[in-house]
Amino acid sequence: MNLPNLKHLQYFLSLHEHQNFNRAAAACYVSQSTLSSAILKLEEQLHCQLIERDHKSFIFTAQGLSIVKMARELLVSTNELVTYAQQQGNPNGGSIRIGCIHTIAPYLLTDFLRVCQKNIPDLSLYLIEGTTENLMLMLANGEIDLIVLALPVAKHSFKSKVVGQDSFYLAGNSELIDCYSKSKDYKNLPPQSVFLLSEEHCLTDHAVSACNFTDKSRINPFLASSISTLIQMTSYHNGITFLPSIAVRKGVGVNENLTIKKLDDSMYRDIGIMWRPTTVRQQLFLTLADLISDLL
Repeated sequence: MNLPNLKHLQYFLSLHEHQNFNRAAAACYVSQSTLSSAILKLEEQLHCQLIERDHKSFIFTAQGLSIVKMARELLVSTNELVTYAQQQGNPNGGSIRIGCIHTIAPYLLTDFLRVCQKNIPDLSLYLIEGTTENLMLMLANGEIDLIVLALPVAKHSFKSKVVGQDSFYLAGNSELIDCYSKSKDYKNLPPQSVFLLSEEHCLTDHAVSACNFTDKSRINPFLASSISTLIQMTSYHNGITFLPSIAVRKGVGVNENLTIKKLDDSMYRDIGIMWRPTTVRQQLFLTLADLISDLL
């Protein structure tokens, strides 16, 4: 049997990702002709048409799309095989690629790196920040090994473990916070006085759900893309917002002179880790989970 070249499968996946021969070739550091030849060679070896071409465009065939999924799983498994072989002498050595969501990364990763260097000195960490959706896609594609994120997350096939709870605080104008504290009712707040992150950040959903905030008329139409911007806008407009304790402990809101008040203990989000069930490094991931848990 004439088996396909793994490098050719990588080129094929790059073409699917970029949907353009030039960009796919550039991402693989090869010429367009090299990438095109590799795709033709794959079609010859697999005895099927992967893409339909004309002079100006192309589309993936139904078989091609099915093979995209299978090729991705194959390359992930191959990487796991190489990792397994390399780590037999030292299961806590080598490198780990970790993704972390925007509302956790700035307040955890520096401390996490420090404790990892102390407790697992042979391990190299490569970190990337992103949204939950993008990081889960990267995990599925084998681009990263582990995610630190807020749970729960719906509809996934990964393994996960809760490592700690992150309580919510109200931050902002002292009069508005006193108003809520007396009545425990957001309806007593002025319209558009509550500032939130944009919908791509799961912190908004977790805060709204955990803090029983359902009155949309109180939400300001401005949606921030980062906690830093959220704090600035809340301060400028004398409004209020929800902050996780992981940010409060790092002094977020202090320079803006915001009043910060802890909400009920029942109002929190879970912080956890997530990994592929096929990994051979689960025990190392659980060790990392313990380190994060200690920090939280």
